Amino acid sequence: MQRLVEELELTPAERENVTRQHGVVRQVLRERLASAEEFLSGSYSRGTALRPLHDVDVFVVLDPVRQPRGQRTPDDLLREIRQVFKQQWPERALPAFQRHSLRIDFSSGIHVDVVPAYRHEQGGYLIPQRDTGAWIRTDPKAHQEACAQADRAAGGRLNPLIKLVKQWNRARDNNSPLRSFHLEAMCYSAFPSPPEGSLLERLEVLFRRLSEQVMKTCRDPAKLGVAVDSLMEPGDREQARNLFQNAFREVGLAVQERVSNPEQAHQRLSKLFGSVYRKRGP
Repeated sequence: MQRLVEELELTPAERENVTRQHGVVRQVLRERLASAEEFLSGSYSRGTALRPLHDVDVFVVLDPVRQPRGQRTPDDLLREIRQVFKQQWPERALPAFQRHSLRIDFSSGIHVDVVPAYRHEQGGYLIPQRDTGAWIRTDPKAHQEACAQADRAAGGRLNPLIKLVKQWNRARDNNSPLRSFHLEAMCYSAFPSPPEGSLLERLEVLFRRLSEQVMKTCRDPAKLGVAVDSLMEPGDREQARNLFQNAFREVGLAVQERVSNPEQAHQRLSKLFGSVYRKRGP
């Protein structure tokens, strides 16, 4: 299982490529917007991103003097940021509008999501929500600290488990109602002290706790915005609980079979994690 965690980590070459890509984007933001601040956000910044990596989030905080929010609507701001990149790279395809950001594609297959923001006077930031006229309050730095604090409480054993659970969710294709950040945020409260046992045994415990946690509202770890699971549809919680309970059972059986019937244990784990899983000692 430790080898599986290692396979989900980005290689040094991939990290170098990602650094180059987001560095190019951040340079444009600094030069053309004179931004007050820009930093990485999202799972890559929290150390919970999976390989293959699909996107990196760049959070750009605008200077309220040079770029005052004024009467700008969220859609106005996204269009203005898009225009900045159109002027910088006239030969390239325009960045794509997303719910809170602009997506810039690169030939590597990894895209950079630019999230424009203004500081909020009471803490955190306001980001645009497209097509609604709404500004959403959030704080990715608080999310990073919540993740780091949870991992410290678990003795550094939580982040590898988060990656395994996210890979399990990815292997469900479109049959899971769970969004990546919702899944991750539920994990933060799983281990208030370092868990014991093997990596597989810890994963079994985590799936059991997630099957209970998913039936409760998942608050924003930054204690600012709407609940992380606010977009879940009726019936989604029950479906997610069933998925967690099944994973809990399968991992528990693999724990029992890893010595007596390792081939069967491997088959169970392969079904849970998909093609990225390789036969190794579970």
